[in-house]
Amino acid sequence: MRIDTILDAVEERLKADELFSNINIIKAYPCSAAPSRLSRETLALGLDEIKVTPASVDDINKTGEISVFADIFIPLKNPSSRAFEILTALCSCMDDFNVLSVSAQRIAVDRDTASYVLKTVFTFRDEIEVI
Repeated sequence: MRIDTILDAVEERLKADELFSNINIIKAYPCSAAPSRLSRETLALGLDEIKVTPASVDDINKTGEISVFADIFIPLKNPSSRAFEILTALCSCMDDFNVLSVSAQRIAVDRDTASYVLKTVFTFRDEIEVI
């Protein structure tokens, strides 16, 4: 697993899944103006945390955990239960990755984007390529 390409791999996996065809998938904090109101379901991906350690004593190979957040935004015109449907589909898409844990916070309303937000974090454990 490469730190510099993990988000691309997750995004590619999600875009290949039919359920995500109508969901806007973005990397969090793109270099553009943020929309004030969301018109469609959006999934924002970003790195949450990275922990890298030697695989064993005096070993040049590294192992560790990479946490990727996937914030799910659902426009208020849609039912908030869509967030949980998308979370379930996210979990299914991540089957091929070595998922250590999945966490989700309480769903909330974001007034700036006029949407429901479900903040989730996927943590993967694997050999890490440090470049």
